[in-house]
Amino acid sequence: MQRVLQGEITEEEAWEGEAPEYADDLVVARLKVLERQGRDQEYLHLAEAEGQTVLYATMLVRLGRVQEAVGYGLQYLGLTAEALTLAKALRQQGALKEALQIAEHGLTFQGPKADLAAWLSELALGMGETGRALAAAQIAFQENLTLTAYRRVQDLAGERWPALKADLLAHLATAGDAASQVEIYLSEGMVNEAVQAIDAETYVGYDTLERVVDAAIQSHPDWVIRHCRQQAESIMDAGKSNYYHHAVRWLGKARAAYRSAGREAEWQAYLRELLTRHQRKYSLVPQLETLRR
Repeated sequence: MQRVLQGEITEEEAWEGEAPEYADDLVVARLKVLERQGRDQEYLHLAEAEGQTVLYATMLVRLGRVQEAVGYGLQYLGLTAEALTLAKALRQQGALKEALQIAEHGLTFQGPKADLAAWLSELALGMGETGRALAAAQIAFQENLTLTAYRRVQDLAGERWPALKADLLAHLATAGDAASQVEIYLSEGMVNEAVQAIDAETYVGYDTLERVVDAAIQSHPDWVIRHCRQQAESIMDAGKSNYYHHAVRWLGKARAAYRSAGREAEWQAYLRELLTRHQRKYSLVPQLETLRR
């Protein structure tokens, strides 16, 4: 260890023989001590010897050796999270161009890119690099199919938005799950696509289904009626008395769909059938009676 701290770095690093499982934790702890003691060069020697790439590079940044840190990062970083950490350190030191360079390099790595791409987009926009900000925002959306990421691309796209919107929606249709698809489709008023996203999934959460049901009452009453009846009847038929109020809520949505389709008589007949079928469920019947109105 003393030789390593003086810069004598070998392939065996700081250990004789095989390093123990706790080696990395111990090295990080020792590096923290060296940093607090201001023993910067020893810190660098140990970090380099032990393959602590990010800690080595960020220490170079803190010491003002920015170009050295960038060169080292370009050569040795291999994870998007590592690139983000170094890029943030560079930005904190005011080395914005270098931070941008490292962040863009990090996007060439394998692994999750959403956090790095979103951060890069914000940095590039602040530097007036709108094109690079847009490119990063597109990557962020492809990795993290959220409405926030979608709107970020829209905000940056300008006149290119119609074409990019089509690309993003095409990607969403093939890569997204129902929850992310529904959120974006409904924000665009694409109720039919939201309905199709629900039907394509084996299981959809109640919140996601309910959002589509509420949006589709006017345009897809038959679909709404079918789903609401399924949700309500599964609760009532199983005698889940603690959840009867949820069943009644679903039935209220079904009633709205029946009425939007001009099928009031059919709704009343269905409600009477439910009251007959569940007449012995004394906590349910009064709740069903409220649906007569």
